[in-house]
Amino acid sequence: MKSKKTISVTPAALRRHQPEELITFRVSVLSQLLSRVVEGSVSQELGLSSRQWRVLIMLNRLGSSTSGQVATATQLDHSQVSRASHELVDKGLIAMDSDPADGRRQQLSVTAAGVDVLRQGIVGSLARQARLRNCLSDEDYRVLGKALALLSTEAKAMIEESRGAR
Repeated sequence: MKSKKTISVTPAALRRHQPEELITFRVSVLSQLLSRVVEGSVSQELGLSSRQWRVLIMLNRLGSSTSGQVATATQLDHSQVSRASHELVDKGLIAMDSDPADGRRQQLSVTAAGVDVLRQGIVGSLARQARLRNCLSDEDYRVLGKALALLSTEAKAMIEESRGAR
């Protein structure tokens, strides 16, 4: 395992460190807050976890897909998508069939019951979007979109670099 160069930080500098000023900290906190908003809403209204909801809405968007395709689109771990998929199958909201191209893979699709849940859930999703969007000016929203795209690209590059360093 490759070791990183250690930087010496004085106790005084360590006390002055303000994690709440770090982009990673701020985005992580916002992500947690928004996840709790979604979790509370979809749990109460639909009886789903936010992970199940994320898989269901993305599967609806993609159409019939493998769990790997859903994992890539949602940026969830494959194991999280697999677990959520099995839970959604148990609830009758998605179907899981063998992939005709590769019998080892499962093909996922939204059932009629899943479409009904999506119709209910989209109302809350759009309401959350409207409320969050309304607290931003048009310029703020444009800048946010640009900043998120740039940060996402850079984070993906950082992940690739860390994989190459192994």
